[in-house]
Amino acid sequence: MDVPVCGTGGGGVGGLGGAIGAGGSVGFGGTPSTGGGSGNGAATSQGGAANFGGISDTRLGPASGGTIGQGGTVSSGGTGGGGTSTGTGFAITSFTATPSIVTLGHSTTLSWTVVGGPPDSVLSIGDQAVAYVRSATSAVVTPSQTATYTLTAESPRGESVTAQVLVTVVPLPTIVSFTASPPAIDAGASAGLTAVFTDGTGAIDNGIGNVSSGTPTSTGSLQANTTYTLTVTNPAGDSSFAQVIVTVAQPPGLFTATGSMKVERENHTATLLSNGKVLVAGEYSSVGAELYDPASGTFAVTMTSGRLWHTATLLASGKVLMAGGQGGNDDLLLNAELYDPESSTFTATGTMTTVRTGHAATLLPNGKVLISGGTVDGTTSLASAELYDPKSGTFTGTGSMIAARKRHTATLLPTGMVLIGGGEANFPDVLSSAELYDPASGTFAATGTLSTARQDHTATLLPSGKVLIAGGRENDVVAYFSSAELYDPASGTFTPTGAMIAARYWHTATLLPRGKVLIAGGCDYTDVLSGAELYDPASGTFGPTGTMIRSRCGHTATLLPGGEVLVAGGGSSAAGVISAAEIYY
Repeated sequence: MDVPVCGTGGGGVGGLGGAIGAGGSVGFGGTPSTGGGSGNGAATSQGGAANFGGISDTRLGPASGGTIGQGGTVSSGGTGGGGTSTGTGFAITSFTATPSIVTLGHSTTLSWTVVGGPPDSVLSIGDQAVAYVRSATSAVVTPSQTATYTLTAESPRGESVTAQVLVTVVPLPTIVSFTASPPAIDAGASAGLTAVFTDGTGAIDNGIGNVSSGTPTSTGSLQANTTYTLTVTNPAGDSSFAQVIVTVAQPPGLFTATGSMKVERENHTATLLSNGKVLVAGEYSSVGAELYDPASGTFAVTMTSGRLWHTATLLASGKVLMAGGQGGNDDLLLNAELYDPESSTFTATGTMTTVRTGHAATLLPNGKVLISGGTVDGTTSLASAELYDPKSGTFTGTGSMIAARKRHTATLLPTGMVLIGGGEANFPDVLSSAELYDPASGTFAATGTLSTARQDHTATLLPSGKVLIAGGRENDVVAYFSSAELYDPASGTFTPTGAMIAARYWHTATLLPRGKVLIAGGCDYTDVLSGAELYDPASGTFGPTGTMIRSRCGHTATLLPGGEVLVAGGGSSAAGVISAAEIYY
């Protein structure tokens, strides 16, 4: 509404007028009575009708003027602790700001109480050109700087009382930097945390407490990766936040327990997803698949996918292709499905050209997946191969391998070719032959021969581009190997390297960030193993490392984003198939 600016006329004193807020003006002009002169605004005489911003009330008489506002001048009557009062008892008994300290851009509520006057008391409040009449007892204001607000109340009798309140405006805290030095430490060591900030008081969680800007404070001895949160709070109670992670390198060879899977699993798959979680799949129970979260160290059930002895391949899209294997009735599967991490669902995709289990699956540089070998009945091995195309969701045949084989390895080389090595032809014949698949031509060609015929071994691509072939067995009843050899793509030959400490098959081999290879668990002729060892490519030798908490064979080992290895499931010596999992640091 428009509020007239009051002046004085020949017949009387104008109604409440004065400046309100920063630069704004407001007044309460009355309707002129008979005999009263009028100036700019109007003059009122006793008994005349006053106009309060368009609200007409005939009971109000003349009022004295005053100035109010943010940083304004106190009107006649002066100021006091709770406000001024008149001889009639008309007074402002309270005038408060809640809160009295605010962050720039935030609001506060001004509240007041006036006693001793009729309900027609006029209240005016600063910072905005707004008038409050009759029942108003509060106002919300958003000051742009620290300011003193002045409240002026006027009665119909012309009495004027005032009160003031200070509202302090402070900036939101600024965090300039929050660092850990060093950011990575060995277990048992400590790091220094330094926070640089302004306009507030700082505190760090995880037992650190209050800190001063620019002053380092120690984390104390740490045994695991730790995230620290810095909170800087200003006098108004508003905060800014920052985080830093101190990475703790565990002593080599340390296995520690983590959450267990929901069901026992053996000969399953474990796939690291792009979100850092691990998809574990393969079991006939209703809990077909589950996710491991490294942040919480726990497994959670996702959609069901009941199959064993299948392959799981992470595609460029982030989805996982599950192909072949055995179903709940031990029937070999022709179908395949895709797991979508975003929806946590499995959906059917194309059908393979033939049923197969004990096969291998390799993601090619062109985004397709090479499916090679396997068996159609558990005995007869396959030489056929096929390609899955994620774009069309279909499988199509490609060139056949030179030798039919199952339980072999298939390793993508830096050249883009795939090394196929070892495996079993038809029981009891175990192969020493190897061949290369060329995606460009879709054909297989012979390459060097392994030093030892083997199946159920591991093949690991090393940083040098060579491939470490380790362990395995000849057949179900004869020989189990500790020997290892290297394939050199440049020469196309296999040469022996240092032997493992223990003979084993159905073990795992995981390339670690430092370039060594972790060999864990497996079976030998008489037992299931809990031992682990490290292969050092620089020396060509295997050395001891920590021992797993549980013996296991047919388990999985997955390198996590932090450099740890998740070891899950498998068959154990005394307990049979287990759900237990552990982390190797």
